[in-house]
Amino acid sequence: MLAYKPDLNDSKSPSSNPIRVMLVDDSVVARSIFGRILSGCAQIKVACQAENPEVALDLLSRHQVDIILLDIEMPRRSGLDALPDLLQKSNGARILVVSSFAEENGPGAIQALSLGACDTLGKPGRSGFTGRFSQTLLEKVIYLGNSERPKEFEVAEIPDVPPVHKVTLSSPECIAIGASTGGIPAIYDVIGNLRPEIDCPIFITQHLPHTFMSFFAKQLGSQTDRSVCVAEPGMKVLPNHIYIAPGQSHLVCRQSGRDVVMEYFEDQETTRYCPSVDIMFASLAKIYGDRAIGVVLSGMGSDGSIGAECLSKAGSKILVQDAATSVVWGMPGNISRLGLASAVMPAADIGKLISKTAGRAN
Repeated sequence: MLAYKPDLNDSKSPSSNPIRVMLVDDSVVARSIFGRILSGCAQIKVACQAENPEVALDLLSRHQVDIILLDIEMPRRSGLDALPDLLQKSNGARILVVSSFAEENGPGAIQALSLGACDTLGKPGRSGFTGRFSQTLLEKVIYLGNSERPKEFEVAEIPDVPPVHKVTLSSPECIAIGASTGGIPAIYDVIGNLRPEIDCPIFITQHLPHTFMSFFAKQLGSQTDRSVCVAEPGMKVLPNHIYIAPGQSHLVCRQSGRDVVMEYFEDQETTRYCPSVDIMFASLAKIYGDRAIGVVLSGMGSDGSIGAECLSKAGSKILVQDAATSVVWGMPGNISRLGLASAVMPAADIGKLISKTAGRAN
């Protein structure tokens, strides 16, 4: 799920503001190994450790942390059960679930992401904690720890966006949603606040491994009356359906007579992301033009910016999640910085704003 690989070459240089990490795992061995891996990087400080969520909640009243490494399966109280409380008590620390359950059980990982975890990492056996696992753990912690205020926004002035009440939308013929880290709960907020009268097809590109996509589709389907599926080549696009991009290729559509049909586009050279929001947006801009609404939710990086420009040039409106409710304001923030956002608001309000178009003439 990590889209970028931060530079670890300076991991031995001193840092005046290290990333503060809490370890929550009932295994003394796991906590010891994680501590050694993280302490070897000068950008990171292990602030505290807890053997269960209740101890972690108590420690959060005395320690300020940026990242929480959280196990799922623990006695007395599971990490999933405690996750919302940890988010609240930590004042919004990023939670990285590190658990064998996250790798072996897709629904568990999706549930963690749905509850507000930023990312998941499968915990290997004792002999597998070195090498690639150590590198991946450091990459994820450093990127999440530095994601609160991306450097590109520190000096870049974000253009003024019209007040929401001045944004006029036409009833859409399709809604296209792009998201990454922190995007799953935001997707639920958007979909959950769409009125049934908004029955156009909805296309979603969420950065997830391919193996998680079917679980994501099932979980989203349990929260809406709309039909939800992972897109497959040759599928005819139908009203009141939600199509999710597969993890191993991009979601694109083509016109076939009066119908719109799904295709896969597996070219990996045009983008660093797979699936790519940019490629989905660009494809839909060609078919739907100004009859589409683009939505960009919480996520690291800049995927969606090029595609949003395509939608904007075609006359579509782009609605993005605000910084206050985004886990990471990378993707939506970049679109705002480029002046492509028609409105910036919480994810739930995006669904409500689109719902106001129900029954409105184009």
